[in-house]
Amino acid sequence: MPNNSEQKVVVLCDFSEQMKDIIVHGARMADILKKELCLLAFYKDKSHRIQVLEKIELTIRNLKSNLPDFPISTLILPDSLRENIDKLVNEYEAVLMVLHQADIKYFMHAFRESSIPFLFVNGTEPEFLKYKNVLVPVDYTKASKDTSLWASYLGRFNKSLIHVVYAHETKKYEASRVTINANFFKKFLSSLYVRNQLIAGRSSSWGIVHETLSRAKEWEGDSMIFSGSSSISLIDLLIGLPEKKIVSQAGNISVMLINPRKDICMMCD
Repeated sequence: MPNNSEQKVVVLCDFSEQMKDIIVHGARMADILKKELCLLAFYKDKSHRIQVLEKIELTIRNLKSNLPDFPISTLILPDSLRENIDKLVNEYEAVLMVLHQADIKYFMHAFRESSIPFLFVNGTEPEFLKYKNVLVPVDYTKASKDTSLWASYLGRFNKSLIHVVYAHETKKYEASRVTINANFFKKFLSSLYVRNQLIAGRSSSWGIVHETLSRAKEWEGDSMIFSGSSSISLIDLLIGLPEKKIVSQAGNISVMLINPRKDICMMCD
């Protein structure tokens, strides 16, 4: 990606009541990361495009009246997020996609094609806009390490405390892999002078994400980062992916999903 000023935090505008949540969190993340806030909308046909354009222009006027110096742009594209996710990254310099938790089921296909994180948000409670206590569950898989980069961004640019909650495994191999992953986080984050702490979880790798969410209040967690499913079975398609369930249960905690099936795009500092 070319340079810092061109990179964007993208929020999906559907002009519903919940769009305010997405824009507020998107603006907050853009401010933390020092990126441009981009309002994205999709249209179905020519007449719909005109309607969308009018709505998005009104939205940006309202934003500019409250945030006159904030870098904001708009982008209107045909089709859907799934068809455009690669274009958003490669042509429009998107580094983060912000969506509403209520829409998780509609965007899982797009997420599986994405090389940038999807941040699912809900509400605008001030304590959940701080992104100061970031929870990162860690299991024995290699994909667990994929969350370290974005944990480091929040630690560096927002001075967040990263709570690394590692799984409890009884089998030797899985236990050794968890230890390796947890130590990697400690070494990596500390090398960047990011505040972090390792927390011993009570659950195995299969339950550590759910435990982290259920104990979020204990650690004053306001956000969580975890890796999506590395492989998807027929059963997953029938009953739903674990990440979909977690996001749906997250309440006001923002959840950032990292796609382990794609190489993660790095930000320019």
